[in-house]
Amino acid sequence: MKRLVGAIIAAVMVIVLAFQPGVSSVRAGIPAYLNPALSPEDRADDLLAQMTLDEKIGQMTQVEKNSIKLGDISALFIGSILSGGGGSPRPNTPDAWLEMVREFQAQAAQTRLKIPLIYGVDAVHGHNNVYGAVIFPHNVGLGATRDADLVERIGRATADDLLGTGITWNFAPVVAVVQDYRWGRSYEGFGENTDLVTELGTAYLRGLQGDPAKGIRVLGTPKHFIGDGGTVWGTSQTYPMDQGDTQMDEATLRRLFLPPYEDAVKNGALSIMASFSSWNGLKMHAQKALLTDLLKGELGFKGFVVSDWAGIDQVDSDYYTAVVASINAGVDMNMVPYDYVRFIDAMKKAVDAGDISMERIDDAVRRILVAKFALGLFERPVGEEDLLAKVGGEESRILAREAVSKSLVLLKNTNQVLPLAKTTPTIYVSGAGAKSIGLQSGGWTITWQGDSSANLTPGVTILEGIENAVSGAKVVYDPAAMFKDEVDASGNPVIADVGVMVMSEMPYAEGQGDNKAPAVSGREVRIFNNLRERVKTLVVVIVSGRPVDISAILDQSDAVVAAWLPGTEGDGVTDVLFGDKPFTGKLPYTWLRSADQLPFDFESLPAEGCDAPLFPYGYGLSVSDTGSEWLDLAAECSGGTPVAVAPATATPAPVVALIAPEGTPRETYIAPFPVSIKLDGDLGDWAGVPRVTMSADVGMPSVTFAAAADDTYLYFMGEVQDDKIISGEHGADYWNEDSIEFYLNATGDLTLTSYTKGVAQMTFPPMNADSAPEAAVVAGMQGPSANPKVVTVRTASGYVVEVAVPLVQDFWTIKPADGGVLGFQVHLNASESGDRDTKLIWSALDTADASYQNPSLFGELIFHQVVK
Repeated sequence: MKRLVGAIIAAVMVIVLAFQPGVSSVRAGIPAYLNPALSPEDRADDLLAQMTLDEKIGQMTQVEKNSIKLGDISALFIGSILSGGGGSPRPNTPDAWLEMVREFQAQAAQTRLKIPLIYGVDAVHGHNNVYGAVIFPHNVGLGATRDADLVERIGRATADDLLGTGITWNFAPVVAVVQDYRWGRSYEGFGENTDLVTELGTAYLRGLQGDPAKGIRVLGTPKHFIGDGGTVWGTSQTYPMDQGDTQMDEATLRRLFLPPYEDAVKNGALSIMASFSSWNGLKMHAQKALLTDLLKGELGFKGFVVSDWAGIDQVDSDYYTAVVASINAGVDMNMVPYDYVRFIDAMKKAVDAGDISMERIDDAVRRILVAKFALGLFERPVGEEDLLAKVGGEESRILAREAVSKSLVLLKNTNQVLPLAKTTPTIYVSGAGAKSIGLQSGGWTITWQGDSSANLTPGVTILEGIENAVSGAKVVYDPAAMFKDEVDASGNPVIADVGVMVMSEMPYAEGQGDNKAPAVSGREVRIFNNLRERVKTLVVVIVSGRPVDISAILDQSDAVVAAWLPGTEGDGVTDVLFGDKPFTGKLPYTWLRSADQLPFDFESLPAEGCDAPLFPYGYGLSVSDTGSEWLDLAAECSGGTPVAVAPATATPAPVVALIAPEGTPRETYIAPFPVSIKLDGDLGDWAGVPRVTMSADVGMPSVTFAAAADDTYLYFMGEVQDDKIISGEHGADYWNEDSIEFYLNATGDLTLTSYTKGVAQMTFPPMNADSAPEAAVVAGMQGPSANPKVVTVRTASGYVVEVAVPLVQDFWTIKPADGGVLGFQVHLNASESGDRDTKLIWSALDTADASYQNPSLFGELIFHQVVK
């Protein structure tokens, strides 16, 4: 295949070189569109005049890479391919990306006119789909830097990585002016201020594209036009907020959201993405007054409008009607992304019927071709291969580390405890986020939703940054802050000089991250309280995509730092914690005191009293600041007082109320044994057993899970808070009912790729409520063969499931041992939700959301022996 690709590309290049200065060749018969000396507009006009309707519609069609049949690229003249979040080749390496793009371009080169594809990706914080690429801070962190030059350099570095892997189109930057950061895409925005977003969005675009007069290096895509940052909670048909309705008059829409696009057009933008959202009830993909009259007419935008992922489909329940409305409104290229034949057929039908004019088709295609010629795609269809070796290189890591250090915002620094001394004798570090590249990086990292995996992609964790920064200090890490081995000669708990607690939002993207009450989690508050008892000075680092409610920990913290989503270079955090670099970051968003304040009314935002925000836009301390009126107000409003210094000696409270560590949500669960559990629906005997909870705020019912074992049974508990339980006749479609599912691989072979004896999916619907254990319905793949006993009890707001699975059976023998591992998953099915399957515990290695099909990709249940 490589030879075929090379031959085809070489043939195209021979034609192109005929027009290069100094190259002698016969030019007769060579079409003008292959002459790079002509302008992109002249070349586009020449090419357009030679194209058939089928070829034109093909250029308007963009297909997701896993959905395209290779032969259809040439047969249907497809103009663009994209990778969605996580749409990576296998293996996911820079070389494999380049080879993949080569193969797609080879197909395009077989068409009559040899029009190259344009390949697009969401490289929204570095080339974030590629394993090993440098992951820069998300835009929320870059907004905190206020550094346009830095942002431009990041755009340039990202362009290098894209070109090195053959890609010439980036669906970035997001230039949303976010007015309510309950929205799950808030971290993709630079902030809430229009001027800030305009300045940094334009800087990033310049970095990607270079000097337009010299040709565009990588096509940028300011998005999502227009008003995506102003949607109203509860107005979306898909999520609580994402893809919702922006409800305001035109003057406000223009004032808040239009300036970033005006500046982008002036700086050479040739691609803009339409928003999923609506404006006053009409989907943006159908807003002709905005897409055509305002953007293309008033602003003079010469490029093309691309739809968002299947965004056209949302315009009308009738697909044909949706296509006609969107194309006529001004959408030039449809990110289909799957059923491209349906789109092509609808377009042909619309042209034949006169519902879409040839004039509209020609306008759309000319805009696409102008962008392709401006990119130089006919001369370099696979980017700049000499840049391949730079992907993930040291130069980009140094730049990312600089960005991280400039993005940190110091919220609190009692008694100037920061910067920390590198010679601090003992430092305790807690929180899963301290040792997780996945949590540091957030969504849009390797996969669409991101992943909490510690080793998601190469980088430096915050814990490693601390270990690298200190000089002779003892650094001890315990994610749950138990520190059970840190005792003195008499067996008393050792009190550390400093504790660093990393509190992290779990990764999310788009509507999956819509959250009515963003806050530090209850689980991490418990860990914080454990750590507070074990240290003299406690520094909290908040890793999040937006401000979160920190009222539960602010008073009892000595210092609090907002680190946003820093990406792979965690040593940029410790550069500032230990004083190698100063705190310079300023808040890009107003910080909430409580979720009741959201959304803020920026037109009449209180600046005094407890109705004021916790911290205002632009707030950020330096280490030389001795106090803050905002911190004084915070203490007053909470009824507490700022922490001074923890006592040097203390009689600690019990290290932890739990009888086992909590593990890492979505990856591991730690089950204590021996623990006596009685199946009766009464959860009193589960006291002290660690629990994992998925909050209802993510748009799903709330579910809490726990597990334990004794000498005979492995016990599972699921408590569901949901007043919309659906449970009908249990049958082959049980997965479309509400249910709790426990997956267990007890074979001892964690490399299995298919179900066998000893692997079971046990599904328990709420229809079992109040049934005797022997009468309970158990479903799932080999679920009944696991011989579970189950008791289900309806509650006022949902149901409780308790399950006992025998440890010894004819196809497995489970012997709990301290540190022993079983393959394991927990899911909640909630039929009334569009995102039916909520996963609490599953494998971080599951990049295709299909680990339930593959026992080797299960998460882990780890046994923990209780010492009495």
